[in-house]
This record gives sequence, structure tokens and C-alpha cells, in this order.
Amino acid sequence: MAESNSDWFRAYMDDARPKTGAANSEDNIMNFGLAPYPAKNPGAAALDLVYQAAELIGDVDNYAAERQARAEALATQALEKLKVADDRVRAADSARRAAEAEMQEFSDRVEKQLNGRVQELEKEMERLVPRLASTEGQLAAALQRAKAAELRANEAENALKRVEETIRTKILEKRLVDLNRRPIRAA
Repeated sequence: MAESNSDWFRAYMDDARPKTGAANSEDNIMNFGLAPYPAKNPGAAALDLVYQAAELIGDVDNYAAERQARAEALATQALEKLKVADDRVRAADSARRAAEAEMQEFSDRVEKQLNGRVQELEKEMERLVPRLASTEGQLAAALQRAKAAELRANEAENALKRVEETIRTKILEKRLVDLNRRPIRAA
């Protein structure tokens, strides 16, 4: 009879148990219902209820254990993902610091080279400025001499023109005078 009672109880629990589990039932309360035993055998009915309660407690414990295992698995996965994300953040931060250090080194090197080049250019300018001033002075003097030479050349050219003009006029006058002094001959 115990075997038939346990079979009945299992069938009853399968029908009475919510399909989504005990934790999802309304207010987590299970309805045991009444045993189909007549009132003549109250001991069997009580024993049946004890079996039902024990099986229900076992189901609830199993459900709780499944939930606990699921929660632990989710927590473990979340921790692993968090660790991976933390590792990525650390790696990205490390790469950023390395890139910043490299940029700073490059910037320092470029700045040093530029400063050296600027100093070289300043020294070269200091060296060339006096030469430039001297060259400008020489150029100004050469321009003055060129202007003076041009002026003298113009004066010489004018004087030459006057001499040529004088020579022409004197030669022409002399020829005219010579022509006028010559006797006219008859033919």
C-alpha cells in the first residue's frame, strides 16, 4: 500500500506542482489538497501528507540548489567578464601611458633639435650681420662712385660734343672762307 501511496503522491504532485517551479507559484505556497482516503484511515492520510511534505521540501531544496548554482555560475561569469574588462582597461591604460611617454620623448627630441638649429641660425646671423653691414656700406660707396663716374662720363660726353661741334663749325667756316678767297676762274 505504501508503494501505491507514493505513486499516487507523485502523480498528485506532478499535477499540483506549477510548471515554472515552486518559487514562481503565487506567494510560494503549495496546495496539498485533501487525500482521497476515507476518514476511516486517518493514519494513512497523515503518512501520505508527510510523504508529500517531504517530497515538496526535497523539490524546494533542489529548486533552491539549482537557483543557487545558477546564481553562482552567473556571478562567476560576471567576475570573469569583469576581470577580462579590467585587464583590457589596464592594458589600454598601459598602452596610453606608453604612447604618452613616447610622444613626450619625441617632443623633447624635436624641441632639442629645433633649439640647437635655432641657436646655430642665431650664431650664423650674428656672424653675417656685420658682413651684411659692411657689404651694404661697400655697395653704397660703389653706387656713389658709379654716380660720380656717370656724372663725369656725361660731362665728358657733353664736352666731346662741344669739341666736335666746335671743330665742325671751325672747319666749315675755314672752308667757306677758303672758298670765298679763291678767284673765280673763267672757263
